[in-house]
Amino acid sequence: MQKFKILIWLLILFTANSNIGLTQSLEKELVMADSLYEKKQYISAIKIYDKIYKEGKSSPAMLLKLARIEEGMGNIGNSIFYLENYFQQTKDETALQYLKETTEKKNAIGFEYGLSYKADLFYKEWKIYLQSFLSILLLFGFGMMIKNQKSATKKRSYFAFTIFPILVIALLNNYQGKSEAIIISTPSFLLEGPSSGANLIEKVNSPAKVQVKDQIDVWSKVVFEDKVAYIKTSQIKSL
Repeated sequence: MQKFKILIWLLILFTANSNIGLTQSLEKELVMADSLYEKKQYISAIKIYDKIYKEGKSSPAMLLKLARIEEGMGNIGNSIFYLENYFQQTKDETALQYLKETTEKKNAIGFEYGLSYKADLFYKEWKIYLQSFLSILLLFGFGMMIKNQKSATKKRSYFAFTIFPILVIALLNNYQGKSEAIIISTPSFLLEGPSSGANLIEKVNSPAKVQVKDQIDVWSKVVFEDKVAYIKTSQIKSL
């Protein structure tokens, strides 16, 4: 038993040290990327920033720099992608206004930054907290049913009390929010099937936002302007 405890502690220490080492490594890379950005060596900087982003360690400042670099290089789809990520982290209304102006100016398709957009972000951000709150209510209701099992009236009352959280939790579990992606490569070709030989549905010449329904090998099944189509997954970035 003592040896087992020692083994567990060693494993915890090893994991902690590994995480510290990874964090320090990413911090050094971020300092290097920022230095390259200040020197206007944007192509070198963006490679490091992109690596850090894929590690899930992006900061608002880094996302803003990525958006600026991509816009300067003419990659408007990528710029919008990073700017939307920036807004999701900061809720900076200035960024949202810039997104509206950019998508209108570039004739981008499928971008809407009104109430439904904000409502979907709010839902995704607060869903876990709402589920936790409803779970507590549910446990409370079941607990009171057990406590008052000798009283049929109280049991029925608490059973009715548990119905609402059960229904809402079921609804939350079945709806994940919009699964969206931005077409970052133009022109892009939307096809009828997951094959390069499939019939063409639409040629997209400007940045566009699509709803992602499924992924099949290197293809993604998407909805574009109410039409179901397939596009190479490498040509989109999921939000």
